[in-house]
Amino acid sequence: MRLSQIQTDRNFTDDEIQQIVYSCIDDSGLNTEFGLVFGNSLLIKERVNAAFEAYKTGRIKKVIFSGGKNGISNQNKDSIPEAIKMKNLAVQLGIKEEDILIEDKSNNSFENVDNSFSIIGNINSVAVITSEFHLKRCMAIIKKRFPNVEVILISAKDGFTDSDNWFLSDNSWNSGRSLATYEANLLVKYAKENKIEDVDIPSFGSLEEQKLKL
Repeated sequence: MRLSQIQTDRNFTDDEIQQIVYSCIDDSGLNTEFGLVFGNSLLIKERVNAAFEAYKTGRIKKVIFSGGKNGISNQNKDSIPEAIKMKNLAVQLGIKEEDILIEDKSNNSFENVDNSFSIIGNINSVAVITSEFHLKRCMAIIKKRFPNVEVILISAKDGFTDSDNWFLSDNSWNSGRSLATYEANLLVKYAKENKIEDVDIPSFGSLEEQKLKL
């Protein structure tokens, strides 16, 4: 079943959220030149750490940090763009400055992709580095805008929004559950609006069939 075919006039179950958000986002293990790191004021450390590991092990040669200062996660209205914060931390960890590119104007994932690709130019592949719950959206945006680019997915684990722990929290603001639930609804919404690639959710049809039998 495609994202756009999923009905949204109800609350998703945990199994449905798991399928919508976390299915088919496995890391292929491939290497590429650029790693695109998506900003989030609340999860900068985890995403930069994942970028550093990919850089240190040779999976990526250069890093582009993308994020402005007016994104939804900047609840404290910090005046320093996310990209600059990420660069500063990356340099401290050991990523060479000459291997870092900065895109500090974006305030949502669509802008992250468009503005970053305008800097990177024509490429055959790119590694997306972001939180696990955010991987599918980033991949689907890139596939919609740049269908010939191979997308390598590298997750930045944070211990509360990952595929094996998001459901352990309540639905309070910025909990793993709230972020995964929000993401599931957003993915379906954007697919219905034709803003992202209408990706397949392999097991979702069988989940709906099971509910109808109950």
